Amino acid sequence: MKNTNILIIKYGSLGDVLRTTSFLKGLRSKYKRSDIYWLTSPEAEKIIINNHLIKHVLVYSDKIAGYLLSKNFDLVISLDDDIGLCKLASILKTKRLIGSFWNKKDFVSYTDELKDYFDMGLISRYGRSKADKLKKLNKKTYQDIISEGLKIKKSAPILQINKRSLIFADRFSKIHDLGKKIIIGLNTGAGKRWERKKLSEAKTAFLSDLLVKELNADVIIFGGRDEIKRNKEIKKLAKMPIIDAGNDNSLMDFAALVNLCDILVTSDSLALHIGVALKKYVIAFFGPTSHYEIDLFGKGEKIITRLKCLCCYKNKCAKNPNCMDYVRAERILVSAKRYLYSFMK
Repeated sequence: MKNTNILIIKYGSLGDVLRTTSFLKGLRSKYKRSDIYWLTSPEAEKIIINNHLIKHVLVYSDKIAGYLLSKNFDLVISLDDDIGLCKLASILKTKRLIGSFWNKKDFVSYTDELKDYFDMGLISRYGRSKADKLKKLNKKTYQDIISEGLKIKKSAPILQINKRSLIFADRFSKIHDLGKKIIIGLNTGAGKRWERKKLSEAKTAFLSDLLVKELNADVIIFGGRDEIKRNKEIKKLAKMPIIDAGNDNSLMDFAALVNLCDILVTSDSLALHIGVALKKYVIAFFGPTSHYEIDLFGKGEKIITRLKCLCCYKNKCAKNPNCMDYVRAERILVSAKRYLYSFMK
């Protein structure tokens, strides 16, 4: 019997690529004998390259596009809004296309199966203003929306850390004498783009002190290259010991360090999706982005600002310069305590 050839096109952000792995088990269950191809970016390749459910991970280039055009697919799932990728999706040889494509009338469009997802996005048929309103009204997770459109079961995202990065994390653990206490990771930044997703440096330092004093925890501060100055300030403000994960880790090394944690406190960022994929207890805080869209798969808690302007998707706001000012460190501590005490019963 011939295998079913399936192509997933998901180039997008790293977090989006990782959470899209939630559909791999469902696809393999629905199409018992299937070969799954995945077209993505050079950066995102590292997230899915070790995934045993994907037969071919392909990094987009003219050469790879030519290769795909020579293939015959049974199903193409196009989940990106990039015009070039939509044009490619529209000319591939496939029995069925679900998702975004380039319309013959010279504009990007999408199939009805995934309209609930794309109606809220950048290529919405309704335009940006109504798309943002629909996004704010949405009460379904990304995984629910896509799995319903594909008529498959969802599962938790999958992230398989390579051996080299696991050794790196083990060495880090030994250097800092970890494993004797509860380990809590703090990823309270969000890069340069989303200033209003972040907890302030002062509040992060205060939260770290609370977790050390109240829970006798080892606290690790995470961040990327954009957070070098920020994390230095947090360490300066913290009165209790805080361990620095460093700001120049590779993607897999970063994930391996997150894997050391029992609890991860994080903004709506890549770290959140990594924590979920690694089955950590994730305490995620939300302001300008949708908390409904995020699926913690029953292991975690969402801390929400409760402002009327919640889920505005704005980078700047004159009324509430930082909506995360309304997130209380004590509320995060309560969530961590609740999780830890559940093991003592």
